[in-house]
Amino acid sequence: MKKTLILTLALGLAGASSLMAGSSVDVYITGSTAFRGNVYTACQKLFVGGNPNVYYGSAANGGADSGWSSTTAAWAMTGTPISSLTQLSGDTLTIHGLFTGSISGLKTTEQSTKLTFPAASGTAGGLCNAYVTNSPTIGFSDSDGAACPYPATGNFVQESVAVQPFVFAKSVATVGAVTNINNVSWEQLNAGIPNGYIPLAAWTGKVTDTNIWVYLLQRTKDSGTRRTETAGEYYQFNDTVGIWILDYTNYATVGWYQPSTLAATLYASSPNGVVGSTGLNGANLNWGYGFVAGGDIKNALNLNNFTNQAIAMLSMSDSKGVGTGGTIAWNNVISYNGLWPTAAGAGIRGNTTVSNDYSPITLGYYPLWGVEVLVHPINPGLIADQNISKAQLGDWLTAGTFMGVFNAQTVNNGGSPVAGSIENEIALSEPSGGPGFPATAIRLSEMLNSRSAVGGQISPPFLHP
Repeated sequence: MKKTLILTLALGLAGASSLMAGSSVDVYITGSTAFRGNVYTACQKLFVGGNPNVYYGSAANGGADSGWSSTTAAWAMTGTPISSLTQLSGDTLTIHGLFTGSISGLKTTEQSTKLTFPAASGTAGGLCNAYVTNSPTIGFSDSDGAACPYPATGNFVQESVAVQPFVFAKSVATVGAVTNINNVSWEQLNAGIPNGYIPLAAWTGKVTDTNIWVYLLQRTKDSGTRRTETAGEYYQFNDTVGIWILDYTNYATVGWYQPSTLAATLYASSPNGVVGSTGLNGANLNWGYGFVAGGDIKNALNLNNFTNQAIAMLSMSDSKGVGTGGTIAWNNVISYNGLWPTAAGAGIRGNTTVSNDYSPITLGYYPLWGVEVLVHPINPGLIADQNISKAQLGDWLTAGTFMGVFNAQTVNNGGSPVAGSIENEIALSEPSGGPGFPATAIRLSEMLNSRSAVGGQISPPFLHP
């Protein structure tokens, strides 16, 4: 009887093992819109040949209706995982992406909030034909969770990913106040953030320009870009941020308005206060007035008319698309405190082959940057709708796991960047003419300085080249 029982158990375990082999594993990613392009390209390399089937979400579901690319904010990829993902060997991997904003990425991941992600079905290379409701597995943020009400605790852990550089860009108006602006200072921003505008006199020194305003375009409160900006000016997460929006179609008559209605429009329209998609069940309306994504601010800055006198802080990838006249490539970027993010200085403007030399950041001179982080569960098995196991998800220190490849870091392993990792994708985009050149993020291993808090003092500052 004992032998029969042992044999029965053995057969049962073998059957369970065979059922587990070749299973489908899903990873759900949300968060930072500024870092979405880097996540997309890294995810592609997690599949054999770097060529998964990709399905994109529609504009009504956080994506776009045409022109799909790495900057599309909603997608699903599916295929066979690369061999270095040993914990997923024999499985079919599907990665779902829905990028809603940094702070909401932290919150929805840590609170296991259900979001609507694109499903891996429909027309490969085009629109998906179905969606799946699930809580996120990974949430990206341009700022540390400690700078907002959602630090990682309990079953969730935070990992650093890269350094996200930011720049200020001005609108494309060819006449008016912005033609006088080629720099913005700490003092100007400190005074302007609570009001949402800065008097032109702050640049010209003329009393007659006191009542001419240059507006500061701001994201909604869930934006890590906004949090990095306000923290750098010593403001807290809940401190007042002035929101002004230019009516996209009625700018000649309505002009700039302070919103009074919590409703979203893809193109700004008074009195609506949110510019961008509404999100699942109006989730993007939960974060107050402002622009939903960096791409929405980019579109606003590209409105070419006299009324559009504005500046805004953007990621390197979004700011690249602000400008007119020939090739758009950081045409309208301005310096901060007289400093630029790359060694090219003002030469970054309009230059598609600009150097990736981020030494002003890595050496501690240029301060507009944040550490890109992600949060994920330590044990996804404790979350009802996650089908990836603890052994499969792992962490950035465990080789062969999803996180051990996806967020592998040479600051941890002391070797070369791991194929399939975000760090490796950044490394590939650094050489002149390399894939994805120029890089829009900086590897952690390249930083020669750090800061103890988002927007805090850089230490050690001003290292000798």
